[in-house]
Amino acid sequence: MDVVHLTVCWDRAGDELIGVFSPHAVAWLRRQMTGYSELLEWRYTKYATDDPTAEAIGVPLASSADEYPPLVAALREIIPDEEPEPVRLWWEPDVVRFLYAGTQVVLDSLPETGGVVVLRERHQIEAWQAAVPNMRVVFAVATGIWPVPAGTEPHRHTMPRADPGRFEQDRDLTEWLRRVVASLTDIAEPASTPSTD
Repeated sequence: MDVVHLTVCWDRAGDELIGVFSPHAVAWLRRQMTGYSELLEWRYTKYATDDPTAEAIGVPLASSADEYPPLVAALREIIPDEEPEPVRLWWEPDVVRFLYAGTQVVLDSLPETGGVVVLRERHQIEAWQAAVPNMRVVFAVATGIWPVPAGTEPHRHTMPRADPGRFEQDRDLTEWLRRVVASLTDIAEPASTPSTD
């Protein structure tokens, strides 16, 4: 995608937030969010359901830490790496379900054609604020813009090979994703006005 197509403008119309993107940007965002959603779904299918604890609580559990560097980086954004591994594994399915649900809300709000996004509900805004930054982490690591997380270097071979010719473009896309969420947050949570008391 050409940098010229990296546009977004959020505005408020009553209770709705309107995002105006280039159609190319919406199509790119849809492809990336779909891939991210599929990655989360793939991870969820790896959880154990026949574990005695999983059976007792009725929820699948992670039996081992993920090794795919982009997903490890994304999960570390939410689950502190300082926590002991059993705690991280216990939290992970809830985090992955939460992120996956957010991807579905974002995908549902992206138009099939054109570039206008309308967010009517608070949960839609919150889904964008959670799913897009986390997808950005996956994208930035997968494309080589950001380094792989510490400890995942031996699994770098599982990632797509970074294309050095796309480095500048992928870096711009990573920055654009940050701006999309920052400008959405600015318009969704305007600064409070000082009291006149």
